[in-house]
Amino acid sequence: MIRAAGVILWRERRPFELEIALVHRAKFDDWTFPKGKIEEGESAIQAAYREVIEETGIKPVFGPFIGHAEYEVEGAKKKVQYWMAKAPDDDLEFSPNEEIDRLEWVNMKQARHFLTYDVDREVLKFFRDSERHGNVMVLLRHAKAVKRSDWNGDDSDRPLITEGQVMAKKLVSHLEMYGINEIHTSDAYRCMSTVEPFHEKFGTIKVVTDQLSEYAFQKDDMLAVSYIKQLAKFGGNYLICSHNPILPLMVDQIVKYPEDFDLDNELHPGDAWIVHHRGGKVFAVNFLKAPTA
Repeated sequence: MIRAAGVILWRERRPFELEIALVHRAKFDDWTFPKGKIEEGESAIQAAYREVIEETGIKPVFGPFIGHAEYEVEGAKKKVQYWMAKAPDDDLEFSPNEEIDRLEWVNMKQARHFLTYDVDREVLKFFRDSERHGNVMVLLRHAKAVKRSDWNGDDSDRPLITEGQVMAKKLVSHLEMYGINEIHTSDAYRCMSTVEPFHEKFGTIKVVTDQLSEYAFQKDDMLAVSYIKQLAKFGGNYLICSHNPILPLMVDQIVKYPEDFDLDNELHPGDAWIVHHRGGKVFAVNFLKAPTA
């Protein structure tokens, strides 16, 4: 199985005037979406982000996972996973590269005619029928820390183990495509340490609060839920780092119809739910598995 990943890159020139970026591959003389093979050690979302930048020069903000397309290439099965990706408002001049010699922004109707392959038209249909205007909340469980049973000090002071420190650094490249505006973290040391590499790389505003801590949760289990509901009202894209008892309750309280989403995954250290919403109304939830240390 050939594993690949890509994006539906879109922008809105005016309200209700949606445009899709299609790329022309000189080698194959075809029109398709930005995509490419997943390299060894990469996750699918990392590959999708890398490919769209390499092929278009654009650093977009990712939206929800759309789905995947499967087809055969020279007798081998190929699976391509796709995400929505919104281009920034500023216009960047496209520079041809080794793989892509042209990039065209077209409307939905034009896109159907431009695309070379029927399987791409099916992906475009999924995109057309999906909600795309919204914000993201990344609900992240802290990376691996010293076990409670092995720690004699205050629980909030438990540090990350070496594996957790590596995991925290690797999380940066798994989350940078979400256009995070602010980090909100529990005041537990293991949570603050998990988001520190992201904060250091991008200089993102970081808010440390006991309202996302286990200690506060034991006194009032709805405090953290109220906290993120308030954040959702402000808009923006947030990285929220907290603890296992708290994060599942958050999702349970903000997702109106849990049966509509795949929420069966238990959050292990470094795992996250990517919650896409519009004004607090959730329209997609994607699971992000912790990077291997």
